[in-house]
Amino acid sequence: METQFVTDEKGIKTAAIVPLEEWERMEKAKGLLEHVYLAGIIEDRKTTTQSISLDELLNEEGLTRADLEN
Repeated sequence: METQFVTDEKGIKTAAIVPLEEWERMEKAKGLLEHVYLAGIIEDRKTTTQSISLDELLNEEGLTRADLEN
């Protein structure tokens, strides 16, 4: 089965139907890329000495520790 497209009344593609195996392969690749991206961020932050406490972060976001429990 090849990729099929869903179009609107003007013939503009609005969705794609892909074979399940291809979709699963793309999802696995996406997960791997996310890990690589996050690993890069972590590596960059290892050299940063700046830190912030959880309470300071929550305060900046207008939250409290109690908000985390909800």
